[in-house]
Amino acid sequence: MPVDELEIQAAVAHSSGEPFVTEKLHLRAPAANEIRVKIIATSVCHTDLMTKDEALCEFPIVLGHEGAGVVHALGDSVTEFDIGDHVVLSYDYCGQCRQCKDHKPSYCNDHGSLNFAGIRPNGDKTHRRPVSETADVFGSFFQQSSFATYALSHVSNTIKVDKSLPLPMLAPLGCGVQTGAGTVLNTLQVKSDTSIVVFGCGCVGLSAIMAAKVADAKNIVAVDVNPARLQMALDLGASHALAPADFAEAASLVEHVKSISQGSGCQYAIDTTGVPSVLRQAFDCCGPLGVTAMIAPGVPGTEVCIEMLGLLPGKSLRGVIQGDSVSKIFIPELIDLWQRGQFPFEKMLTRYASIDKIEDAAQAMGRGEIIKPIVIIDPEFE
Repeated sequence: MPVDELEIQAAVAHSSGEPFVTEKLHLRAPAANEIRVKIIATSVCHTDLMTKDEALCEFPIVLGHEGAGVVHALGDSVTEFDIGDHVVLSYDYCGQCRQCKDHKPSYCNDHGSLNFAGIRPNGDKTHRRPVSETADVFGSFFQQSSFATYALSHVSNTIKVDKSLPLPMLAPLGCGVQTGAGTVLNTLQVKSDTSIVVFGCGCVGLSAIMAAKVADAKNIVAVDVNPARLQMALDLGASHALAPADFAEAASLVEHVKSISQGSGCQYAIDTTGVPSVLRQAFDCCGPLGVTAMIAPGVPGTEVCIEMLGLLPGKSLRGVIQGDSVSKIFIPELIDLWQRGQFPFEKMLTRYASIDKIEDAAQAMGRGEIIKPIVIIDPEFE
């Protein structure tokens, strides 16, 4: 093995139909602008599973984009971090395009290639199998690939956190939690004494519900098919919890949501499901000037039908990436809310003991048995 490489363990996805398999890989040394992070814990996100299951990536690949760990090595150009710093990893962005310069980095021109292509910005792969002479495994998922014992990140997607904090618990802040909470607090900027409906009560939806509670919304309506998740929504701040099965048709559910908001409709709606018919329901729940946020777009090619007349009362449908969050600013804000007892996201978490359990965590999440799995990569931090 070349002296500039590190032997790691990684959960590798070989195809859409195969489970994650833990394997030995070699990870190249950090380039001048890169940080090598010893991954302490990673959470599993729906995006990881959809990317794999729908074959929205090249195989074989190391996925994972909600990592938390300790800085292990630094490239020569990195000055903002020190070895031993505790960090949370998030999405990456170029920092140079119009959106990035306008403090909207989640809408970066290069968002797709940086976060989903499985390669570095210069086209290089960073992982190789021991039997290969050259890098032959895709990684750099969200410029981290945290389903591994070590990952390479950039300064832009690495967020320093206080060493006194419970590092494994912070992993979900890098994507799912900041997406849901950011949609409420950054994108919609929900006002007090208003009504909001959230379709889908996974990690993203529940994070939105907690944020709506922080924003002092009057009516916070949760909609989900899973009774346990509806109960969790109530525990985390929802004022109403609705199961679609309790309504004869979708229109009845919409009318009930409108009745909760004094009949005129909600000011805000969020769809986290990626199901076109559900997104349409969310849109229909809004009243005049209401805004519907679409977080989950479904697979490429998915379309939704909106009646043009329904847009006339000033209603709008807004796509949202990462909750309009600037991670270096917003993640510390969420940690502060948690420390003050206003954002108890730890109630959503289920811990798994080792990297070998990533497949178990993914299966349990897919069956709806748990909300957000945290996989402990380094047991010394348990």
